[in-house]
Amino acid sequence: MPEQFSLSTQQRDTINTLLTIITDKVSSNVKDVDLPHGLLSGLAGQLLFLYKAYEYDASLVDEALFTDKLEALQEELDQQSFELSNGLAGQAWLLEYLNQADPEDYDPELLEEVDQLFCASLDHQPWQGEIEMVLGLSGFAPYASRRAKQSDQTALYDVIVSGLESTATRFDNGHITWSQPQTSVYRFNKDAPEEPEYNLGLAHGVPGIIAALLPAVEIPTLRERVTALLLGACDWLLEQQSPDSASPSCFGSCAGGEHLSRLGWCYGDLTIAMTLARVGQQLDRPSYIERALEIGLHAAERDEQSGHIVDAGLCHGFYGMALIYQILNQLMPDPRFLQAMQYWLDHALQQYTERGIESLYAYNGLDKDYYEDFGFLMGYAGVGLALVSLLDDDTSWVDCLLMA
Repeated sequence: MPEQFSLSTQQRDTINTLLTIITDKVSSNVKDVDLPHGLLSGLAGQLLFLYKAYEYDASLVDEALFTDKLEALQEELDQQSFELSNGLAGQAWLLEYLNQADPEDYDPELLEEVDQLFCASLDHQPWQGEIEMVLGLSGFAPYASRRAKQSDQTALYDVIVSGLESTATRFDNGHITWSQPQTSVYRFNKDAPEEPEYNLGLAHGVPGIIAALLPAVEIPTLRERVTALLLGACDWLLEQQSPDSASPSCFGSCAGGEHLSRLGWCYGDLTIAMTLARVGQQLDRPSYIERALEIGLHAAERDEQSGHIVDAGLCHGFYGMALIYQILNQLMPDPRFLQAMQYWLDHALQQYTERGIESLYAYNGLDKDYYEDFGFLMGYAGVGLALVSLLDDDTSWVDCLLMA
């Protein structure tokens, strides 16, 4: 961890207790429940947590159970849909992540058929489906960028970039953005599907598309096209920032609406700041980094009330906040990010002291109630991943959420 961040002995003991509880619960769930195989809420995400917990402390995890369930996941790859959330894109990302864990044992042929399958199935011009990351085209980028660490992914990224080029809205001033497709399940305004709707969340909107495109700038034949998209999109995104410096949030959930948003991975200022900083560093645009720092530090002043945070998970919860500030501090080291990271960890552990294991439950906004969730995005597995990352400062897995 950075020198300024410290865990007291009591906090470390509490975290280790929590990890024991969480690994027991996730292991039992993986063993006893017939889970869907998806990354964000199913088996793949829970296996990711168990793998990272095993790396931290091998005694926490039953290696035979992990191996058995990983083999079961691999055996049913041909029965999966394709998207990141529940489908092959997320599961294949996990397999590549595990494949790369030991460079000496890396199998370059393990996922070659998946590469070919994605290239063929996504090659539709213009692209007609969802464009965001959870169900759409941007959700294939984590797999492509992870694979690109060990193999040539020019063909797959060319398909992804071409699809996003085909759906882009271009303005006379050079700005570029993307409107939610008329039939998108993520449209806020479904009553007027013909009206442009520019979503500002990392999960379902323009920041996620920017983050999905970013790794492709490292591919020589795509660099010029991708750079143009990134610069036009970041310039457009910055124009959506609230002019009111006193506003709690800098960005809303959609362009043209109120400048109000929660704190979280899915929506809000934090992952917009993270995305701008990453583009600024990759393309040597100091102005993006400066704006990203301002936005991130503005968000660091918010607490659970102003941030609308009522549960624990990675998506928009206590532990997700601590992880996001950890990543922001890795990108743009600043003691105020470390203070925010410490605040959210303190708050999360205080919730555990007061409420026990129920403090880790997910909140259902429709039912206005808490429930036990074992998954990666909303439940125990994600909380456990955040805790392990706080202990060992390893955030190498966050590219599957477009945060690296």
